[in-house]
Amino acid sequence: MKIFLRTSVLIALTACVWANVAAPQVTSSVKVLSASNSRDSAPAVPPAALDTHGNLKRILCQINHDRQSRYLSPVFLHQTLSQVAQQLSNEFTGSSSDSSTYNDLFYSMIAPLGNGIISSYKVLGTLRNDTDFVSQIEQIIYNALFARDLDAIGLYVDNGVYTIVLVSGLFQKPWDIQVCPNNPTQFSPSGDPSTSDNVVNGVDLPKFLCAINKLRINSNANPFVVHTALASEAEEQVKVMDQLGHYTVDGPRYVDDAIYSQHVNVIRLYWMAGEGFRNANSLVNLLVSNYRKTVLDPNYTSIGVAQLNGFWSVILASQSRAPSPGTSCPITIDDVAFIS
Repeated sequence: MKIFLRTSVLIALTACVWANVAAPQVTSSVKVLSASNSRDSAPAVPPAALDTHGNLKRILCQINHDRQSRYLSPVFLHQTLSQVAQQLSNEFTGSSSDSSTYNDLFYSMIAPLGNGIISSYKVLGTLRNDTDFVSQIEQIIYNALFARDLDAIGLYVDNGVYTIVLVSGLFQKPWDIQVCPNNPTQFSPSGDPSTSDNVVNGVDLPKFLCAINKLRINSNANPFVVHTALASEAEEQVKVMDQLGHYTVDGPRYVDDAIYSQHVNVIRLYWMAGEGFRNANSLVNLLVSNYRKTVLDPNYTSIGVAQLNGFWSVILASQSRAPSPGTSCPITIDDVAFIS
């Protein structure tokens, strides 16, 4: 199964650009065309016309005061989100040759920050000052900026062009979030605990299983057990796709022989594959978004997963004699339940 999402974005800086991502509706593959260069279409604004722009503390304080007046908790500046805002700003103003688009940035930088991430962004320009920005942004994206579950924002300002990224559903947050901090330091999440020992077939297996098993438990399904034969078949599939350089359902599929040669009584198999996802949480989000009923089906008990250079394969099996459930949220590879 392969569905390509192709988006071409052409933005003049005098226009407002808005995108929402909530349970991203993409399937096996995401391919997004880069935004067109809009440098030539940007209006020329004399430097004298710009006044007090880019004071992140002023912007954050005003947004939080306005949230507080609506009995909402304050948000904080997030370093990763500000980096995303900068890349979006660079692309939309034509000041960078980086072809990354919001979808690419979401899956590579934002999605790893939490399960069920909801994210959106806005590019607004060209403005005279920070006060104008806050005033306009509160009108244009009122529902997003004053969402009760909003956690953090990222900001980037360049020559009167403002880019804001908003996110809820973060794993890590500061212990003390102030309405107007004296020094609004950009929050940076702690390092990824993933180690090479946890990576099997190109996937951080404990992180992948933890994310998907939490959802299965909420649906009254047992945690998955990793089946070595399924994992081997998934590994073969990603190798084929990597050699071809594109997603395919063709090529050798040894899964039946691999499973039955081990005398495992498999009632049914379900095979999923695609390209464009390297991160464990991103892959789980995709699977649940597009194959939710199958992934959460309690009749499937075993799984095999592999990823190579963005190509991925996931195989599920239902067996006549279900194996003992694995640990719902393994921390290291030693906690992962394997069967063969």
